[in-house]
Amino acid sequence: MCTVALAALPAGVPGQVLSFPARGDLVVFSATAVDGKGRPVTNLQRQDFRIFEEGRPQPISRFHGGEDLPARVLLLVDGSGSMNEELKMTSVRFAAERVLDALSEEDEVALAGFDSRYWGVVAFTRDRDAIRAGLASVEPFGSTALHDALDKAARDIATHGAGRRAVVVISDGVDTASERTPDEVLARSRALDVPIYAITAVSPLDDPESDLYVGRKRKSAALAGSEALERYATLSGGAAFRISTYAALREAAERISVELKHQYRLGYDPPAGPARFRRVEVRTTRKGVTVRTRSGYVPE
Repeated sequence: MCTVALAALPAGVPGQVLSFPARGDLVVFSATAVDGKGRPVTNLQRQDFRIFEEGRPQPISRFHGGEDLPARVLLLVDGSGSMNEELKMTSVRFAAERVLDALSEEDEVALAGFDSRYWGVVAFTRDRDAIRAGLASVEPFGSTALHDALDKAARDIATHGAGRRAVVVISDGVDTASERTPDEVLARSRALDVPIYAITAVSPLDDPESDLYVGRKRKSAALAGSEALERYATLSGGAAFRISTYAALREAAERISVELKHQYRLGYDPPAGPARFRRVEVRTTRKGVTVRTRSGYVPE
């Protein structure tokens, strides 16, 4: 089967499989530093970070503060039939618009959609109008293979470029058609250097933060789905947001945009050893600051 690189796809061509070239041997971690109120900390230097692999400190051989490094963001939007509600599809377009507005001119964005399958809508581009046109072309239909789509999206963008990057998935969190389970996808994706930001659009009835929440006795499919997306975000170094109002949606989109602008890149040479999953922790010496990043990697 022949695959086509996303960077080479013409904008607006549906149905294409996204694939990317292989990466180098250097172990690279995208990292976001936040204070006690969840606000990004943007002035850390190389000497402020510490990397530990399986508990052992590793010398940092590469460092970039991120702000002047162009970003590549893959917007992954749920185009399944379960999104056929005004709030959900409006949320998709609103969140995507806020992310687009906050990115710098040199940043590139690609758009992919999914229902029971996963397809490229717009290739990486700086043309924001092309992304907007692509969003308008996504019509809700079919079943939902959310976990399969996240598996493919994270693997695609993980091997494409060395700059700032992230997947922003906008969905209702309900999966009805994936071949892989969340645990299988988490096991495969937690080793990739791709922060996943998840926006889950739910009804106020399924939102524990809402006065209208009715799921105290029995967890709904939407709530279970949003919790699965939270696990993806946590293990990848991203963040997850469950929204049922436009105010919450605006706040989520703005926070994602700010974090994408201030994503640190840390690299080190992996020690010799077997090709198995290795736990990695990134810390900072700055008091009151927490670093979010992926939980580890598998050496090639």
